[in-house]
Amino acid sequence: MIAVDHSLTTGAAGGLSDMAAVLRSVVRGGADGVVAHRGSACRQMPVQRETALVMHLSGSTALSANPELKIRVCNPETAAALGADAVSVHVTLGAGSTEDRATLADLAAVARSCDALGLPLLAMTYASGAGSTPGRSVLHAARVVAELGADIVKTAHPGDEYLAELAAGVPIPVVVAGGRPDGSWDDFVSAAKNAMGVGLAGLCVGRHVFGSADPAAATAQLKSIVHGEVAAAAVRP
Repeated sequence: MIAVDHSLTTGAAGGLSDMAAVLRSVVRGGADGVVAHRGSACRQMPVQRETALVMHLSGSTALSANPELKIRVCNPETAAALGADAVSVHVTLGAGSTEDRATLADLAAVARSCDALGLPLLAMTYASGAGSTPGRSVLHAARVVAELGADIVKTAHPGDEYLAELAAGVPIPVVVAGGRPDGSWDDFVSAAKNAMGVGLAGLCVGRHVFGSADPAAATAQLKSIVHGEVAAAAVRP
């Protein structure tokens, strides 16, 4: 999946100034799904209907002092009415007891609505202040959303030593986020191959793709890794 929900947080920076062009590119590259906010979903629906639409329900902006703490900005009923194939929510844990309780309550409410609508739920998990064992926190956060009704979980890469445990210890499909586009494209591709090699379900990548020189080629190469196809031609975003 290709995530373009970053535009709410950061604006049009990093390759998202022309959302329609980005979406056309990733669809051309064979993305299995696109994660987008309601506005982009409505405006670019003709493009997106060539692949699955996952409507993101959570939002905040970099204008806030704590942009990692999200609030619900859409609901499953609206997403279903607009033709979404699934919805996603952002779940940050570890920000404080009050914030964590509110996040868990909201996740439970969204899961209840999704159950009633027959709409799959993707939960994007983040562990704030993970301390000296961030990989262990990634595993715990993934298990939390699985227990509260998520159908798919998107996590940060927990580190190679935790990948197999993540795949085996979470009872729903796990997709790994792309994270910050630090390092080389080849290094990122190698990490993606390792993640697929231990049995994770897939990738949910944003900045590595829409910030690249050729989002279609980047999408095609990542798709070949996830689906075990013949490797696409190397791209160097």
